[in-house]
Amino acid sequence: MADIQSGGTYTIRNVKSETALDLSGGDNASIIGFNFHGGGNQQWTFEQQGSGKWVVRSTATGKYLDIDGEPGDGTRVIASGNAREWDIWRDQNDQSAFRFFIPDTQQNIDLSDHGNPEPGTPVTLWGTWEGTNQLWRIQPV
Repeated sequence: MADIQSGGTYTIRNVKSETALDLSGGDNASIIGFNFHGGGNQQWTFEQQGSGKWVVRSTATGKYLDIDGEPGDGTRVIASGNAREWDIWRDQNDQSAFRFFIPDTQQNIDLSDHGNPEPGTPVTLWGTWEGTNQLWRIQPV
C-alpha cells in the first residue's frame, strides 16, 4: 500500500492471522483480533502529529488506541480518550506491513498467543521479534 495519509481511514489486519484490529463491542474498550467484516469498530483514522508520531482513532467511538498501564510485555492495548502517540514504521523484512511502537521503546502491538486467529484474541504489547503476529497491513477504507 501507499504511505499512510493523515486524516485517512483504514482497516488494520494482522499478517499472520488475517484477523482485523477490532474495538470489542462487548465493552467498547478492549482491542482484539476478530474476523474481518469492515464495520466501524474495525475502521481507524490516522492523524499525524507535529512530532511525526501518530494517533489512531476508532471511527465507531472516537476513542484512541492506547495501553492499559505502563509499556511492557503483555500490556493490553485498549481504546480510551487518551490520544496516545505511536511510531508506525514499515517492517524491515516485509515492506508491505507495518509495526506500531510505543515511542522510544521496542514495545510494539502484538496479536497474543503467537497470532492466534481465534476471534477475541487479545492485542497486547510485546518486545520486537520477527514474528508476523507483530506485523499489520493497513488498507484504506
